[in-house]
Amino acid sequence: MRIIKLSLLCLAVSFSAKAQDTLFFKSKQKQVVIVKEVSPAEIQYKKLELPDGPMYIVSKNDVEKIIYKNGYADVFKPTIEETKPSESFAVYNNQESLNHEKITYNDAKGRYYRLVSLSDRHPDVNRRPNLMLKAKNLRTLKMHQDGTRTCAIIFGGFTIAGLGLYGLATAASYGGYVDPIYGIPPMVCGALAVAFGATSIAVNLKLREKRKEFVNLYNE
Repeated sequence: MRIIKLSLLCLAVSFSAKAQDTLFFKSKQKQVVIVKEVSPAEIQYKKLELPDGPMYIVSKNDVEKIIYKNGYADVFKPTIEETKPSESFAVYNNQESLNHEKITYNDAKGRYYRLVSLSDRHPDVNRRPNLMLKAKNLRTLKMHQDGTRTCAIIFGGFTIAGLGLYGLATAASYGGYVDPIYGIPPMVCGALAVAFGATSIAVNLKLREKRKEFVNLYNE
């Protein structure tokens, strides 16, 4: 009975190991991961031990092949010319060369998963928690900005439509009496559009300030 249980356990472990993707780097290193997306220029993946953690990105020029969980092998050939280091951030798969370059404001405008990846890869371990917190704040501000801007556009549209209908009603009455109550909806929508628009501008200014703080903290 013990032999049977041991055999079943070995089979389970073997199946679990084969049910993952493996990256083979040109540096002769390999890493068992969960591949999420393969684009013409890069590969996005998550660590096996952190399936709900940050997304990692590596250039396809640094990867020799991928062996997927179903056994299929995807072999890559260099398709993009190597570029010289610039002031913008570049993603590497070698942990020793990560984040030695400073980032710019445009890098801080990236999506949340990219900011998390930047924070998680920073060479100063003590600075990573603060960077991660600022990345979350940036995501929250961006959501508020998008929400208030959308509301401003919607209520602005209602205002224009309401004024148009009120004008048609006035024209149809041939200069006669038109109940002023019909002018209240576009006025209310206009006030809401202005309020949401002003809020969106204020959030945008705050977002710019927080992005600069993220860049300064990262580059210190």
